[in-house]
Amino acid sequence: MGKVKLVAQAVTEDLNSEDSVLIDVMEKGTDWLFKLIVFLGVPYLIYVVSQFFTI
Repeated sequence: MGKVKLVAQAVTEDLNSEDSVLIDVMEKGTDWLFKLIVFLGVPYLIYVVSQFFTI
């Protein structure tokens, strides 16, 4: 239980610091997910629009 408390304390200190490593990692992860959604969604959107205008 003591190790969990130490980890929680380290995470809390990191999140409260000015240059947090965890926040940077989460930012990079969400940027990557947004780019993935955009790049996978654009071909589908083009397909849907082409089907809409060919009817």
